[in-house]
Amino acid sequence: MKKYSASTWESCGKTVIHRLIEPRQRPCMESPAPQPGFQIVPLARWACLLLTCISELTFSQTGSAQTANPYQIRYAAQQPSYQYPATNPPGTIGAGTNSLYGRQSPTGFQPSSIDQFQAPNIQSPIFLEPPSGDLSGMSTMPPPPLFEPTPQIFNQPTQPAVLDLDVTVPQSLTQRLSLGGTYGSDNSLVGQLVFDESDFDILAWPRSVNGVFGRQAWSGGGQHFRVEAVPGNELQRYLVSWSNPYFRNSDYSLSVSGYLFDRQYLDYDEGRIGGRIGIGRQLTDYLSINYGLRMESVTIDNPRLGTSPQLNANLGNSNLFLGSVGLVYDTRVYPYLTGVGSYLGLKFTQAFGDYSYSRGEIDFRNHRTIYERPDGSGRHGIEFRTKLGFSGSDTPVFENFIAGGMTSLRGFEYRGVSPIDGGVRVGGEFQWINSIEYDFPLTQGDMVHGVMFVDFGTVEESVKLTSGNFRIAPGLGLRVHLPYAGLGAPLAFDFAVPVSTASGDEEQTFGFLIGVMR
Repeated sequence: MKKYSASTWESCGKTVIHRLIEPRQRPCMESPAPQPGFQIVPLARWACLLLTCISELTFSQTGSAQTANPYQIRYAAQQPSYQYPATNPPGTIGAGTNSLYGRQSPTGFQPSSIDQFQAPNIQSPIFLEPPSGDLSGMSTMPPPPLFEPTPQIFNQPTQPAVLDLDVTVPQSLTQRLSLGGTYGSDNSLVGQLVFDESDFDILAWPRSVNGVFGRQAWSGGGQHFRVEAVPGNELQRYLVSWSNPYFRNSDYSLSVSGYLFDRQYLDYDEGRIGGRIGIGRQLTDYLSINYGLRMESVTIDNPRLGTSPQLNANLGNSNLFLGSVGLVYDTRVYPYLTGVGSYLGLKFTQAFGDYSYSRGEIDFRNHRTIYERPDGSGRHGIEFRTKLGFSGSDTPVFENFIAGGMTSLRGFEYRGVSPIDGGVRVGGEFQWINSIEYDFPLTQGDMVHGVMFVDFGTVEESVKLTSGNFRIAPGLGLRVHLPYAGLGAPLAFDFAVPVSTASGDEEQTFGFLIGVMR
């Protein structure tokens, strides 16, 4: 920091003293006591004069050419876009001045964009050290205010501004290992062990043995990998599946799965081992198309009766290949516990191999909310479901349509609605299953819901509708949601009484499903 000479401080002191005393009086240092008429200005003038002295010390270092216009020096960083008119230099009081500041208002300030604003230049005189030397010839004009009035910006761009943002979001857990089981009237008792990875990468192989068990192995690709084991006393299912919703960064999806299925039905045992390849494409936000190829080896054995020609013709091992194409329109927000939206699925399948037949299926579901509280709770809703299916005459028994149970026609046993051949339920080539259900809360927290429903429909041996085979079953039900208790699905209890049946139907008044998942 520079030091000021004695002459500099003497000149500054004289300026202050002369401003403190009225011009008509003698200087105070010539008389030890104030004379008549001697007046001291208020404290505000002391402060103003002190600022004047400091400003003179600051501006004097720039030289005589720059001190002629101290305002221009102080605002040197804004000169390209903020200048005073040459005909009215700063400090001139009169026309065109700002009455609040007593100086010329800024004019000619019309930047075309915000980019014309410039950052302060640290090399400008305002950031340099105070001057030294004689300050007697400097102007005593008070400095401009510390803050400038907010300028108006004209000619703003008409196009909206575009700003690139980089947002870093911590990733949640993508791996899930679940252990549970279900017990119900349809499948008896089964267990369930599921490993699910929603951010799988089939190409991210580990580089060391220790990396096999690390979280970086086979992770980070946005793919879906699932391993599922469902053992039970009547049903067993094992599945390994992989899918990529954006195959090669496109709007196409690719899925591959392999499975083993074994089920002990009342009339025979069925075993399947096979795989499926699927390709899909999202056409719009709600519309998608999918293609699939299913390849299976099916084994039918251990028949209960040997009196059914249809069943006897399908005993043993068969190779089945099915190519399919489907169209799905889905506007539901939540696929399962939804209260608004609809789902429409159209599917056509062509079988070849040991059996050759065509198959068409229509699946439609509509959800409507009748009433709900402002916060979305306490929802009353109506759901309508219908399934329509057609199949060719060469369809094997294990691919025929069959109905009955908690997920089909309630009021009847699982697979209890079917045409009968030789005392064996062999299914049919045509089905039409419908359900209308009203759901309403019974508790304040929506943990317990009641349902009223009517299930109706039929399964026919051939593509036709027979009034004597049409089934109708109204009923009541209860749904209990206990997510904190580890119940993966709601507890379901349904009571249904069939009012219209067909010969050979197996009725079941009470059906239930209890699921636990941790």
